[in-house]
Amino acid sequence: MHIKDSVFRGIKVGNLAQAEAAFFQCLNRGNQTADMHRPGEQKNNKLLRLGSTLTVKPLQEIKASMLRRIAHKIKVGGLAAVCMAGIGLCTTGCANTPGTPTAVTGSEISGSVMGGEQRITGSAIQLYAVGTSGYASGATPLLTRTVVTDSSGSFNLTGLYTCPSAATEVYLTAQGGNPGLADGTNNTAIAEIAALGPCGNLGPSTFIVINEVTTVAAVWALSPFMSSITNVGTSATNYSGLTAAFNSTANLASSANGASPGTTLPGIGKVPSTEINTLADILSACINSNGSTAPGTSCGTLMAAATPTGGSAPTDTVLAALDIAKHPGHNVAAVYAVLTATPSFTPILTSAPNDLTISINYSSTAFNAPTDLAVDSLGDLWVLTTNGNSSVSELSQSSGIVATYSQTGLAYGHMAIDGYNDLWLTNNIYSNVVVLNSTGSRLYLNPLTGGGLNGPGPIAFDSSGNAWVVNNNTTVSKLNSSGVALSPSTGYAAGGLSGPVAIALDGSGNAFIANSGNNTVTRLSNTGTAYAGTPYSGGGMNGPFAIALDSATNVWVLNRTGSSLSKMSATGALASGSPFAGGGLNLPVSMAVDGLGNVWVVNSGANTLSAFSNAGVALSGAPGYGSSVLQNPYGVAIDGEGSVWVMNLGSASTSTYTITQMIGVAAPVVTPMATAVANGQIGMRP
Repeated sequence: MHIKDSVFRGIKVGNLAQAEAAFFQCLNRGNQTADMHRPGEQKNNKLLRLGSTLTVKPLQEIKASMLRRIAHKIKVGGLAAVCMAGIGLCTTGCANTPGTPTAVTGSEISGSVMGGEQRITGSAIQLYAVGTSGYASGATPLLTRTVVTDSSGSFNLTGLYTCPSAATEVYLTAQGGNPGLADGTNNTAIAEIAALGPCGNLGPSTFIVINEVTTVAAVWALSPFMSSITNVGTSATNYSGLTAAFNSTANLASSANGASPGTTLPGIGKVPSTEINTLADILSACINSNGSTAPGTSCGTLMAAATPTGGSAPTDTVLAALDIAKHPGHNVAAVYAVLTATPSFTPILTSAPNDLTISINYSSTAFNAPTDLAVDSLGDLWVLTTNGNSSVSELSQSSGIVATYSQTGLAYGHMAIDGYNDLWLTNNIYSNVVVLNSTGSRLYLNPLTGGGLNGPGPIAFDSSGNAWVVNNNTTVSKLNSSGVALSPSTGYAAGGLSGPVAIALDGSGNAFIANSGNNTVTRLSNTGTAYAGTPYSGGGMNGPFAIALDSATNVWVLNRTGSSLSKMSATGALASGSPFAGGGLNLPVSMAVDGLGNVWVVNSGANTLSAFSNAGVALSGAPGYGSSVLQNPYGVAIDGEGSVWVMNLGSASTSTYTITQMIGVAAPVVTPMATAVANGQIGMRP
């Protein structure tokens, strides 16, 4: 038996002792060739893999935390969420040597293909296993013979497929067919998809509805991993991100009944089903036709409206949906106009929206007065709030709030997650830093002081796991991964620091600090020495409020006062066209760089999200994205599935405290940021 199956079996039957023993067998096997420890630590430390970084952690410290989290991931994500994906757990030890996955004979699957309320006959059915050789890599067809829907639009796949493993993510497609028109009609523009999840979750009672609603849910969630109906895949190092995207699909819609929302949606989540219905009806206008793309026809109008600027017109409804999902601010009115007078899915939007992004809002009093957020290596979001007392909450897209840890009598303003998934919180009032593990327990000699900590604010990690902290007395402090001060008692004060407000680290340990006091950027070496020419100025910097780096170590500065973005090289050379404006920028307060170098910005002045290419071209258009779901947005983070997470300050008068997940709009990133820095993967896809 695979060790991973022992972990699953133990948790499935409620035997946590069995699960624990199997997990640590897995951990030890994965590290049987390494027994590393820090000076002064016990020899029972083992290597723990977080993302693709090997780090050292005392086993007793990770024990309770990781067992709880592995149980959570197993419950919501199946095998792929833990062992196959290698997201934080002994990737080399989760299967029997040499670790070859075991093929799984397929269970019975039956279902129907629908075009709105019309059954589609003669539609070609295929079951695909996602690709694993790269993003949008070719998916593998699994059916051993041709299957088409019968006269009632039904199909049955009994005995017709074998999955590579129980953890393999699979999806069903339907292409072509007759949507109830004259005999002999074959609408070749019909393309629909239903994301099913891990193959091992399919059983004899599995019934699937493939329709426009399942198509919208799948395409929007899988768009970062998709280029066509036959090209859905990910890299070998981000199977976890693709698994999370499948989970998002299940939240948006159910493949069991073809309706939105899905049955897996946490109780605190709210899906925009009205928008999903509207998009489904837009696709239905083409699907329930003869497929002609001549001007003025339903398919012709849809394909023209969905065609991106400078791109080719899509040729089927999945490609049209994919173009809309990837360019959600393009031709919105024209796309909306494809709607017919008799929609099949209701209720629908009564007018064209600002954009066609799809977002899930998670609402809870646990998110009252949020001050910071970050994504861990398992893809869960951590939210720091300070409403009198501080608390940190772990949010999973599959189960809602996993846990909330109150910090009674304390007020923390900023948070970052290190390569061990520990939370570092800064206390501006008491000038210290507290480190919590993922079960909310304090680590090291907390609270941490020294190194010149004085009114600490934003915090980030360098490639060695050292924490760098911006102080409100115009200095920067540096602590090692165990909390020992590395900076002098007065902190680092070189390089023209003046009202520092944000910090970012590159892979060489250099720190870049945005200065609001003199509209500059300071660059310090890993010893706190200022580089020649620093501070860097110009490029339209006007009220810097946030800073980030891309894969080329270009420095991006968010200008709150100027409502713009400035860009420069690591040596201060200004980018052509800097500063960049437009795209809905309006009193921006936070930003993040995705895995393709695109910059995502939260606008407090317009309740929107802006997106810019790495060249500074606005992708979001003049209105920005998300005006219908964001409310006083303040912080942003990107995860491994390409979703953009936004924390909202909300409204005290309506007691609305929400975290927004904008589904699949960005390129996936390595999480947490500390791991991206350590691996040299800043602004890159995993």
